[in-house]
Amino acid sequence: MKNNLTKRKSILFNRASLLTLIYLGSSIFLNAQTFFPKKNYPTTFQNPVDIPISIVGNFGECRPNHFHSGVDIRTEGKENQIVRNVADGYVSRVKIEAGGFGNAIYITHGAYTTLYAHLNKFYPELESYIRAQQYKNKDWNIDIPFLPHQFPVRKGAFIAWSGNTGSSQGPHLHLEIRDTKTEAPLNGLLFFNWKDGKAPLLKKLAMYDGTKSIYNQSPVVYPIFKNKLSKEIMVIHSDKVFFGIAGDDFMEIATSTLGIFEMNMYVDDKPFFAWQMDNISYDITRYMNAIADYKIKKKNGPWIQLCRRLPNDKLPVYKDFSNTNGVIDLPAGTSKNIRIEVYDTRYNKSSLSFTIKSNKPAAKMVGNNEFIAGSKNSFQNDNMSFVLAPEQLYDNIYFTSSIKPATSEYSHLYQVHTPEVPLHTYFDILFVPKTTIPISLKDKIAVVRYPYGTETTKKGKAATLVNGKVKATIRDFGKYEIVIDQKAPTILSTIKNNTRVGNLKQLNFVAKDETTSVKKVEAFIDGQWLRIVQKGDHFYYEMDDHFPLGTHQLLVTAYDENNNVQKISYTLTR
Repeated sequence: MKNNLTKRKSILFNRASLLTLIYLGSSIFLNAQTFFPKKNYPTTFQNPVDIPISIVGNFGECRPNHFHSGVDIRTEGKENQIVRNVADGYVSRVKIEAGGFGNAIYITHGAYTTLYAHLNKFYPELESYIRAQQYKNKDWNIDIPFLPHQFPVRKGAFIAWSGNTGSSQGPHLHLEIRDTKTEAPLNGLLFFNWKDGKAPLLKKLAMYDGTKSIYNQSPVVYPIFKNKLSKEIMVIHSDKVFFGIAGDDFMEIATSTLGIFEMNMYVDDKPFFAWQMDNISYDITRYMNAIADYKIKKKNGPWIQLCRRLPNDKLPVYKDFSNTNGVIDLPAGTSKNIRIEVYDTRYNKSSLSFTIKSNKPAAKMVGNNEFIAGSKNSFQNDNMSFVLAPEQLYDNIYFTSSIKPATSEYSHLYQVHTPEVPLHTYFDILFVPKTTIPISLKDKIAVVRYPYGTETTKKGKAATLVNGKVKATIRDFGKYEIVIDQKAPTILSTIKNNTRVGNLKQLNFVAKDETTSVKKVEAFIDGQWLRIVQKGDHFYYEMDDHFPLGTHQLLVTAYDENNNVQKISYTLTR
């Protein structure tokens, strides 16, 4: 009898333990889903390469002026690896450009469209069609949509050779998965069952005064070691506070650190604020400069991602439970317990807990020429004038400007606020020249911006003369100068005049411009257009049937933004 009673107690205890474990497990899972519902994307896509999958970049990583929009897959440091279609579909678009994605193919699979970028060449049938269109249009840059019946492709089919074209910094495949209807990129890691048992790692916590603009302060940054701070109670001299984090994600198949998928913040154990990296369209990707502390990055610091939403940030990635956009009210003398959790796409989690206590608030900052984020702001003095549209600023600033002497005959050195404040779109600015610019030079005017931070060279853009003032279209604050650009681009090549080129696969050229940029390079053989490919300053022609046998005249022409022209002619024999 006693043994039966003991056995019944044991069974009841085990059932209770099991229910407790189920509850705790569900609680943990639900806790991970408190802020955002679970994604239900299909996971039936096959690997796009034949080699073992190795990731070097993921969706939502902070990049200069944009979020990374796809998954970067290593190609073992080589070009011309086979790229395969991940699901049944059809080629819906091909785009070729010098920057951006370089040679890119888009394949539509119903509700989703995949993009394969930085390619060298497409599969033969498509490559032949594209080259024919380039010669027909006499333009290497191309953007062609296709109908479903033109180039259907099955799952696993060979579609291209990988490469290093466009703005790629090394051989790899950039793979994106987009919503076909909206064209917004989705988080590609959610579509594959690649192994991921490693949790993200928090590295730094930044603490900000919530009463001040992010651009009018420098945060206190604390290192994080093993998910802990050096002190558990932090004091701020303000009655409002917000935070930012720096961290990395890891995967077994990743050879470098990745970006964090989701951030959840609790205040006194209650859900307070969160963000999640998914479904970010290209027309809003520049708002990366709002979720990140742009000022710290410009000073060569890390990417700090804010646990708040700036006043004029239009990203749809946030969830706010307090209607304060992540700014915590902290009356003087009070304290609150904070918990920040970060997740990857498999909901591996890291957590940081600490207490924040307020002290006597610091004096509020006061300045002149306050520009309000979300409003139209204008400025005019004896040296410059402009209007900023409401979307330009993410947070308020106190605008400053000045002039200094410059060596230019027609220009001062114009300081237009500070490069540590980002701008969302281009705007027109009028500079008043130091002396009158002759009408004869009106088509040769440029404005150059001086380098800042990690930049090493000046960046120039063609400008115009409007009622004696120089009008430029810019998207960066900083230091500017008016220059006269009458110097043609340079063209360099190892090709020698009066030589045989029959054994060459390519004719290579380097074209650069000192002041602005090389707008266009053209090549003609006996007056007939040749297909010139561009990679940065490098231009090349791949030998084909458009360069016939015999002796011919090759003319290469480069144009800059101010229409200064350089021409080089060769007599070559093939």
